Amino acid sequence: MEIFFAPEAMPDAETIIFGGNTARHISRVMRHRPGDVVKATDGRGTEFELKLTAVGVSRVEGRVLGRRMRPTEPRHKVALAQALLKGRGLAQVVETATELGVSEVIPFLSERTVAKMSAVRRSRLQHVAVSGLETSMRTVLPCIADCVSFEGLLGRMTEFDMTVVAYEGECRFGIDDVLDKDVRSVLAVVGPEGGFSELEIDRLKVTGAKVFSLGPRRLRAATAASTVVALCLQRLGDLG
Repeated sequence: MEIFFAPEAMPDAETIIFGGNTARHISRVMRHRPGDVVKATDGRGTEFELKLTAVGVSRVEGRVLGRRMRPTEPRHKVALAQALLKGRGLAQVVETATELGVSEVIPFLSERTVAKMSAVRRSRLQHVAVSGLETSMRTVLPCIADCVSFEGLLGRMTEFDMTVVAYEGECRFGIDDVLDKDVRSVLAVVGPEGGFSELEIDRLKVTGAKVFSLGPRRLRAATAASTVVALCLQRLGDLG
């Protein structure tokens, strides 16, 4: 069974209506018919079970049979701060991080960042997050935050119980050595393709971040981001 994003649905809704691309996807791609039972989410934590009552290319309606709150969401808040990446790298990060269960993706600028963030790109990334939500059957849509400077990233660290940073220059500590299993919120930080500078790592440490290694093999930034999120969620008991 799939889940469809219905951002305008109210928690106590009795009927949910889909339009636009979602209606087209339900009717033409998934080939649903009246009487089929599907799931929907408002992206704010509510999962609805619907019985479709009308199916058209531009409009689909469903009657709510039941609802649940956050059935697939992690118990812990794990946000990902990712240095801007070129091409589709950042979109790949957003999609996989959403599927894994992050609460937020925070793009940031670093010393070796060459990509740029625009309002159009941020909007596209939010659409990518919707796709990841539907794929993974999640009920909370992660926020794609405004791009921040490195200083802004340091400032946001105060919002979390812990900050952990993947760094290829670290060879002593792994995630189990630095991430306390009892915390409720974690900010996971991943640098650009060129990696963090030593000065940036020093500033992260001074601000309270814990630095750890992903092992002896060098990973692409997008691969590292997915790995870091998965390791954090597993360490906290929210994966596997």
